[in-house]
Amino acid sequence: MDRTLRFRPARAAALTLVLAACTTGLTDPAPGRLAQAAQLANPTATFNQLQAISAVTNTPLFESFTVLTPHFTPASAAPSVALTVLSLELATRYSPWHQSVPLTTHHAVLTRSPALRHATAPPPGRTFVWDPTANDYIASADSGAPATGQRFVLYAISQRTGLPSNPLVGIGYVDLTDRSAGDSSALGVVLVGTPTGGPATTYASYTIAGPGAGPTSLTGFVTDGTTRLDIRVDFTTSPGARGVVTTIDVPGQDLHVSESVTVSQVSGDTTRMRTDLSVVSGGETVRAMGDVTVDTTTRIGSGSMAVSVNDCAFATIALGGPDLVFTAAPGVALTTTDQTTLRALFSTSFELFGTVRLLVVPAQQASSPPRHPNPCAPSRTGAWSPSLPSSSKRACHPERRKREGPAFGVKPV
Repeated sequence: MDRTLRFRPARAAALTLVLAACTTGLTDPAPGRLAQAAQLANPTATFNQLQAISAVTNTPLFESFTVLTPHFTPASAAPSVALTVLSLELATRYSPWHQSVPLTTHHAVLTRSPALRHATAPPPGRTFVWDPTANDYIASADSGAPATGQRFVLYAISQRTGLPSNPLVGIGYVDLTDRSAGDSSALGVVLVGTPTGGPATTYASYTIAGPGAGPTSLTGFVTDGTTRLDIRVDFTTSPGARGVVTTIDVPGQDLHVSESVTVSQVSGDTTRMRTDLSVVSGGETVRAMGDVTVDTTTRIGSGSMAVSVNDCAFATIALGGPDLVFTAAPGVALTTTDQTTLRALFSTSFELFGTVRLLVVPAQQASSPPRHPNPCAPSRTGAWSPSLPSSSKRACHPERRKREGPAFGVKPV
């Protein structure tokens, strides 16, 4: 992967001033002392750090995990998956390193094919493989699954269909294990790559606490073999809102990333996301505080993100048109490099949130109550019945669904 900085021409027409300024020191400058405008000490270094973090979850193995994880979760996980996808779409749409990449992976979860909705949790000690005829996971006689959990084989994803390629090419697996102790429930998730002719390698290992009543925390690591992210996530729930607080440390590097996100539902199809991302490195703190509203029907977002450097106003990022608009704080002259780094900050904020939500999707798999399978989905021995979640109680009309398309009536909250 090319991890060099790519520059984009500045959009001069998009620049406006914000009513804020920053001075050196914590108090007003002494008489005759000129205020100093905020600036990034090394925007290229900041960009490269953000790109390295993104690269950890932009591998073929993690792409497969992204696409297939919803296929082994129950129907109650649909809202979580929907918001995950929307967050990853925003990150991909405006990212400086993803703009030339089709959105096959992130679209696949909701628009390419319906995710599997099984009626009950699968038994432990079973390995599930993909059936390309049914676009289903089915139980197999393969060995190797953990005795206290299940194994799901992961496959190379077709960029045309957004599903496992045909013929199937296995590239790894996910083991889900019960790590509960006493009255504390916990789920272990291990993501392993199995390259042809090479040794099996663990690319993620983490524990989700409290999956039975909703996750309360996540601890572990994710890596691409080059950069390792040690992750801690805490989840909170309050009336009308959900909170996610994430901290990331990169071993061997002077880099600490933290983000707090609060999600609330404004109306039936509108979700509000308030984000607070901090990147600390080399004595510099870059902070991006966003307030974005996303329409889950049109999949269009609007809002803004205020960026500061060491508590000094630096720029504002506006979302609402075909591209991001960057506005310099008073006295700041944004360079092309600065704008590229600002784009990376915006993308990282939503990609980090979406990735964290993706990591906890498997926790839904064994904890949700039984649900009647979709009457429109054929029943197959050994297979899990897929269904299309809908917010309305419509009768089964396959011919209408074929004409109208899947009815993903999910409300991400």
